[in-house]
Amino acid sequence: MSDSDDQNQHPTSAAPAKPPAPFGLSVLRLCRIGTWFSPAADVLASTAIAQLALGTDVVRAMFASVLLYGAGMVWNDIADLKVDRVQRPERPLPSRDLSMTFAVVFGTALLVGGMLLSPCRMHHGLIAALILIYDFASKHAPWLGALNMGVLRGLNLATAMALAPEALPSEVRSPLLVAAVCYGIYIVAVTIVGIFEDTPSVSSRAVSAVQAAPPLVAFAGIAAVQGGFWPAPAIAAVPVLWFLRRNSRANQWTQATIRKSMMYLLLGTMLYTALLTLAAGRWPEALGIAAAIPIARRIARSIALT
Repeated sequence: MSDSDDQNQHPTSAAPAKPPAPFGLSVLRLCRIGTWFSPAADVLASTAIAQLALGTDVVRAMFASVLLYGAGMVWNDIADLKVDRVQRPERPLPSRDLSMTFAVVFGTALLVGGMLLSPCRMHHGLIAALILIYDFASKHAPWLGALNMGVLRGLNLATAMALAPEALPSEVRSPLLVAAVCYGIYIVAVTIVGIFEDTPSVSSRAVSAVQAAPPLVAFAGIAAVQGGFWPAPAIAAVPVLWFLRRNSRANQWTQATIRKSMMYLLLGTMLYTALLTLAAGRWPEALGIAAAIPIARRIARSIALT
C-alpha cells in the first residue's frame, strides 16, 4: 500500500472546534460587568459632594447610570463587530458565543431599563444619546470620540445637579463642577490611551505623556472638593505618585502593557470617586466605593474591562 493510499484511508483529522463559552459568562463579558461599579460610584460621589441624602432617587439614579453604561458596552460591540473579528476575535460576538439578535435585545433592554429607572430622565436621556453617538459615530474620529466620552462621564459625575437643580448652594455647586470637569479630562485621556492600544506603532513618549494626565487631574479634583490637603488629597498622593513613577520608568509600550495601564486607570475612576466622597465628608459611602475596587479588580482578571 502506498503512502498516498494510507493517507486516503486515514485522513488527517481537523483540529477540534473551540467549545463555546458558558452563556452566563459570555453575557457578563459582553456588558463588561467589571466596569459597572464605576458609574454607580460616580453618582454616589456626586450626591456626596452636593450633600444630598442617600434616598430613593439617588439609588434609582445610580442604577439608571449603571444600566445605561452596560448598554453602551453592548452596543459598542454590536457596532464594532467587523473590526472585532480581526482585532478582538475572543469577544462574545465575533467568537459567536452570543448571537447578534441576543445582543440587540439585551442592549435595548438595558437602555430602556435605565431610562425607566431614572428619576431625572432628561439628564439620563442626554447620557444615553451620547452613548449611542459614541458607539456608532464619534469614536470613528478619535479625538471627537474621546471628547464625547469625557463629556458623558463628566455629566454622570454631575448627576446631583439634575437631581436637585435649584437646591444646591454655590459652596457645593462649584467644587462639584470642578470635580466633574477634572473627571471629563481624566476620561478623555483614558480614551486616548485606549486608542493607542489599537495603534500598531505609537510613540512611547506620547503614551507616557497622555497617561500622566488622569492622576494629575484627579488629584486637582479631590483637592478642590476637600478645600485643603488633608485627608483625601494626602491619601490620593500615594497612588498618584506610584502611577507616575511606574509610567516614567516604562521604556516601551506594547498592546499588553497599555492594556494593563488601562485597567489601572479604569479602576482608578473608582478610587477618584471614593476620595471625592471622603473629601466631601461622607466616609461610609467612601468606604463602600473603596470596598468595590478589589471586587472589580478580581473580576477584571477573568473578564476584560475593555
